[in-house]
Amino acid sequence: MPDQPADRRGAHRFAVVMDAEATDLLTRTMVKLRCSDISISGCYLDTLNPMEAGTPVWVRLVHGQHIFESQGKVAYMVPRLGMGVAFAQPVPADQMAVLNDWLAEAGASSNPQPSLFGISASH
Repeated sequence: MPDQPADRRGAHRFAVVMDAEATDLLTRTMVKLRCSDISISGCYLDTLNPMEAGTPVWVRLVHGQHIFESQGKVAYMVPRLGMGVAFAQPVPADQMAVLNDWLAEAGASSNPQPSLFGISASH
């Protein structure tokens, strides 16, 4: 089996399905994609054309009637699969409230699992 990077995340991620948009803050290019997992500190965005690690982004996540928006940075990318985004800290209080509600909802319906490349370890 080829070497795989160690999962060094400090926060538990939860598998979700959310509509998402990511805007490259350098080029102002916006792409619509899907968020497949989320944590208090970041998210994983599924896309065939991920942005390079280090790219500053504006992330918009939509679930139900709520919207979460935050600046962030592409922490890592997996070619033709997606990218992990770390939210810029501190996340504004109103946006943190939305994120906390989603995490509580996700936590009530499943156990938090570390994920590898955005794919939940539980099926």
